[in-house]
Parts: sequence; C-alpha cells; structure tokens
Amino acid sequence: KIINNEITVKDGSKTWKLTSEQLLGYITFQRDKEKNHVEIDILKPRLEAFVEELEQEVNQLPRGQVTSMNSNKVTGFVLSKEGSEVDREKFIAAFRDAYFNSKSSIEIPKSSVSGPLDKDKYGILELLGEGKSTYKGSAAGRIHNLTLAAERASGVLVAPGAIYSLNNSVGEIDAKTGYDIAYIIKDGRTVLGSGGGVCQTSTTLFRAVLNTGLPIVMRYPHAYRVSYYEQDQPVGFDAAIYQPSWDLRFKNDTDNYILVQAEADIASYALKFQIFGTPDGRKVAVTEPVVSNQSPPPPALYQDDPTLAKGVTKQVDFPAWGAKVTYSRTVTRGDEELFVDNFESRYQPWRAVYLVGTKE
Repeated sequence: KIINNEITVKDGSKTWKLTSEQLLGYITFQRDKEKNHVEIDILKPRLEAFVEELEQEVNQLPRGQVTSMNSNKVTGFVLSKEGSEVDREKFIAAFRDAYFNSKSSIEIPKSSVSGPLDKDKYGILELLGEGKSTYKGSAAGRIHNLTLAAERASGVLVAPGAIYSLNNSVGEIDAKTGYDIAYIIKDGRTVLGSGGGVCQTSTTLFRAVLNTGLPIVMRYPHAYRVSYYEQDQPVGFDAAIYQPSWDLRFKNDTDNYILVQAEADIASYALKFQIFGTPDGRKVAVTEPVVSNQSPPPPALYQDDPTLAKGVTKQVDFPAWGAKVTYSRTVTRGDEELFVDNFESRYQPWRAVYLVGTKE
C-alpha cells in the first residue's frame, strides 16, 4: 500500500489531520522508463511549507525578564527558560516513514533553542517602546483571562529576523489550559466562551509593537467597536485574536534580540506591554485616526428565552456605531524612511440584544 489514507500530526493536545487528498500534494510521481515503473517520493519543498505553518504554532522562543531599569536603561536582565522548535529534518524523516509504512500519526520532533548562553549577548539594553490599555468594568472572568494571557505572552525573547506569534506564546485558549468563561465575539454574536478578554492582551501588545516601530505581519480589528479599547485610546487601535487563524504577529527586523514583557495592575485595571532591546535610531510617527462612514446601531432585538423566569430581561449584546477607521505609521532612521504602513478597520454597526424570560 503506497497511498496512506490519513496522517495525524501531534504536539501534545494539538493535532493536525492530513487527509488522503492532502497527502497527495506532498508526494511526487516519476516514471522510470528503463525499469518500467513509477518512482514515488516526498515533495520536500511542499512539505517544508507545511512545517513552516507548524512552526508558527509549535515553536517556543527562549524567555527572559528585565528585573530593573533606570531612566529606560536596563540595569537587570536574567534568562529564565530555554525555547524549543520543530526539528525539520527529523520531521521530514518521520513523515516519510509514516507515509510509506502506513502509520497513522506523527509526534512532532523538537530540539531545544537556548540562544546565547551569555545573557549580555542578547542586547537587552533599553526600553524601545510600550503600549497600554485599561479595562475598567470588566467581569472577574475577563480579568482572569487577560491577566493569564499577558503572563504567558511575557518574557519571550525574539531572535533577529524571527516572527513573534501571540497565539503561539499564550498557547491553546481553553478551559483545560486555565482560561475562564467570559464574553467573546463568535459567528456575529457576543456569546460566552473560553478566553473572553484575551483580546485585551492582543490589543495592548499591538499598541506596543506599533509604538516600537517593528513590522506588523498580522493584525485583525474586532468585528465591532469594543468600549474597553476606547477607554484610553482613540478608536482603531485594537487587535483581535481567535484561534487558530486570527493572530497578532510581528517581525524583529533589528540586529539584536528583543524582549516582550507584560505587566498587569489589577487594582488599577491597567495592562502594559514593554519591548526591550538595542536601540537602532528608528523613530515612529502615527497619524491621528480618521473616522468615516459612521452608521447607527440597528434597532434592539428581543428574544424569548425559556430558561429565564417570566418577567426577567437580560441584556447579552450592547449597541455600537459602525465606522471605517484609517491611520498610518511612518518609521524612519535619520533621513531614511524605513517603511510606511496603513491600517484600516471596518467596524459593523452592532445591535443591542435582550433575552426575555418566558419560564413560568
């Protein structure tokens, strides 16, 4: 048997299933006219592209911590944890073995990533930029989730040229990984789900990356305007994540490591992300957001709910104006313009939704 029906790639609780149709995309057929038979082999470039996708979700970067500062200069920095990454050659060998020997699963092989053993070689010298947000009025579950996500995203050391993924840093967002139930946006509704509030973390980190002048590889705005993100910033400076596809990613295009570090002040309902590294003279200018195409919320929707007592009304969605928001960022070094990027967010008008109890 040369055509494997299905291979499941595993990394702990995470799985990726490759169907027989998908597997055909990773092999090549060549006819040997002299021997009068067909040679079958792995199409390595296609498989390496799949491995690159896995790396975005699996690789764990080394971690460190800034322990003290003086006037934005780092005076204390320690290494706290080595990282890990997909071992490409071993994975390709395991894939070949599974495919040609009809094995149904592969456990992703990994190798450790420690970076320089000397902490001084990381170049964690100064505060390069930071982002802040506040979340007054958040429920306990939401506060728990955003704090947990910030803690897990904090301490990551990003190598020169590497891409940071927030989804990768916080891990799977689920009840079994410690996240509480809170409100999330799903399928055009605000509903209860695991990890509600994690977007406060992504929004705050987005602001830090924006202010630091690092290239943003992936960012999604929310479906509608969320009041938490406009408590201390104009509209448009938010970033949504929704696993596995929606992520916040940025590239370290400097010549040294950078450190992502978070700080949550629960008493003040404040979250802060700081990015440390070696300054290279870049300056960042962000324009004021332009708000256009504003549209009012649709009329409120009232839905009967047999689980609520008669006479009880519960609001589960809140109204928000729709709008298009645009702004740009210019990153320069001296007289050189490094890059300009434009951000556009289209927020849907959002109706209030009320559940009306009908239970006798």
